[in-house]
Amino acid sequence: MSQANSGYHHGDLRDALILAAAALIEEQGSLSFSITDAAKRAGVSSAAPYRHFHDKNDLLDKVRDLAFMGLHEAMEKTQLKYIDDSNTVTAIAAMGLTYLDYAREKRAFFSLMWEDHGQMAPERQNLAHKSVGFSLLLATVEKHLTQSGNQKLCPAGQQTALKLATQLWALAHGVATLEGNQLLDLFDKSAQATNILVEATSALLTGPAGIDNTPP
Repeated sequence: MSQANSGYHHGDLRDALILAAAALIEEQGSLSFSITDAAKRAGVSSAAPYRHFHDKNDLLDKVRDLAFMGLHEAMEKTQLKYIDDSNTVTAIAAMGLTYLDYAREKRAFFSLMWEDHGQMAPERQNLAHKSVGFSLLLATVEKHLTQSGNQKLCPAGQQTALKLATQLWALAHGVATLEGNQLLDLFDKSAQATNILVEATSALLTGPAGIDNTPP
């Protein structure tokens, strides 16, 4: 065993390789690194990763989990920031903007999270059960509907909240993806991602008459 390998316990090496891969993605802004690059970054032999990962896709799958955790944490911070704010529309719009900011700041990770790089089919089965931030958005939407109706949500109301949260999530994801691909202003040259997201969120939650053009 080399000196580099001897510094790791069994579980530590796996985590070190995941963090090394994440660091390479962060620095390069792409997924173009090799599994050997990750091993070198972690200070281990090129054969070491195969003790824990079948191939690069297997390693990327674990990095994806980290990216989803990061998004969840960012959404949670925003939710807590507005937890005592009675204006739930503002809170929900702020969560959408957090999603947009994450996509802007973590473009390579955002691509890894949502695009199929060869391992999405099995990942899809587990994705709904992971902490991706959607549960936080849903809880805030439920709070919005509860306040609007001045009563606890019935099963039908909970289903309405789920549909509305899904629409809001799709809105944020669509805006972030179009902006990331430089296609948001394809038809309207004045289109701005932040404005579209805030105005459309308000329209979904309160109707067109309730649109507030001031970002949260």
